[in-house]
Amino acid sequence: MLLMFTCCKKTQISKSEISESKVFIDTNDVYNKKYRTFIGKLEEKELYKLLKDSTQKHFHERILINNEKELVELAEPILFRIYGKDEILNERPYDYYRFGDFWILTGTLPKQSLGGTFNIKINRKTCQIINISHGK
Repeated sequence: MLLMFTCCKKTQISKSEISESKVFIDTNDVYNKKYRTFIGKLEEKELYKLLKDSTQKHFHERILINNEKELVELAEPILFRIYGKDEILNERPYDYYRFGDFWILTGTLPKQSLGGTFNIKINRKTCQIINISHGK
């Protein structure tokens, strides 16, 4: 399969004059470096466009983290990577709090233990991590 993309670029002769060029890419070869580079550049361009344009709210009206189970499934791998799996699992059972569009997940200490626990705050609509900390 061949993909054809029409690309427009302004010429240096006249700012109002636009010339078209066609780009052909063979998509049968998934290892085609030209294809992967082209798609990667398109994705990068789209990412920067989304980051700059705060009016685009693709998921802002949808809730992505609906309950405590989904919160733990999202947060645990991140916490394991930062603080270690054994450390975080020792802080079970977790406490969960929801305030508006934000979830707060904290660990608990076993009785008669000294130290601190993790605390992670996550936006439930965007999954953005607002803060991660661990007490001593």
